[in-house]
Amino acid sequence: MAIDPEVISPSRKIGSRSSKYFPKWMFYSAGGLGVLFLVGLLKALLPVIGMFFLLAFIFSQSTTTRRY
Repeated sequence: MAIDPEVISPSRKIGSRSSKYFPKWMFYSAGGLGVLFLVGLLKALLPVIGMFFLLAFIFSQSTTTRRY
């Protein structure tokens, strides 16, 4: 016979254990992996973005007409 979490109040010991439990280390490890993924993504994309701006600047300088 299953215990319905709605029937048992959360203040009781059995009621608090009947709900889903996620350990703290799971949240910390997920956050750490997320930070590592974000840093790796930034390290990969920043040189590409910088090269794009450099090429855009070179292109804009090469297409302007100069009058000497």
